[in-house]
Amino acid sequence: MTHVYLSPHADDALLSCGGVIHRQIMAGDAVRVITLFAGDPPDGHLSPFALEQHGSWGNPPRPMALRRAEDVAASTRIGAELRHLDLLDAVYRAVPGGRWPYADLTALFGSADPEDPMTPTSLAGQISGLLAAESEVTLYAPLAVGHHVDHQIVHLAARDHLAAQHRLAFYEDYPYAETGGATESVLQATGGENWAVQVIFLDPEDVVAKVGALGYYRTQLPVLFGGAEAMPSRIWAFAASRCPGVGLAERIWWYG
Repeated sequence: MTHVYLSPHADDALLSCGGVIHRQIMAGDAVRVITLFAGDPPDGHLSPFALEQHGSWGNPPRPMALRRAEDVAASTRIGAELRHLDLLDAVYRAVPGGRWPYADLTALFGSADPEDPMTPTSLAGQISGLLAAESEVTLYAPLAVGHHVDHQIVHLAARDHLAAQHRLAFYEDYPYAETGGATESVLQATGGENWAVQVIFLDPEDVVAKVGALGYYRTQLPVLFGGAEAMPSRIWAFAASRCPGVGLAERIWWYG
């Protein structure tokens, strides 16, 4: 069996599903992560908001090249196959006329702009092309907890276009799912309350592997955790919270 994780950005799949990914690999299954919005920003002028993001990553000279390298290191550490697509992150996308549709946090975590050149339909077409020669693929896509526009687009591409060809499950986006009630709110909004939830129990070794892999996302640790030191305890606490009083777990929802 082949498990394919659709990761909007470098780090999303391992942040959300790193324990399950490690468990599947240890069971001998093939696991692949496709990081979708991993393309280099266009040469020339970038929005102030994009430059602000670069600043939070330490202003590397080639920010997306660095993020891809971190993704390679993390995926290699946990043992997953990795593929990057050269699609643009929302903060780099412009619409006709040069307007930046996602020029601040409110827009980035709001509704998709109607002029956004990236649509669920176009994204699904690219993913389908990658998987055309494969059979018995199980896809994992974000629930879009947190409402990041790129996560929303991936969610809709999977739900509305890819589910007809592949078995599909949704994962709860971390760290957005740390907020109490955030996952349940998205499930209510999407009709996902009727989807079958699976609590996948993890061994401590699975969480150790996840934490070890996440440590390679050095540009993101200050943004997500306030620094590298806080990351392990929060990952362990979240895994414990998915099945309180029983053990460690991650959760997925089967579509359909």
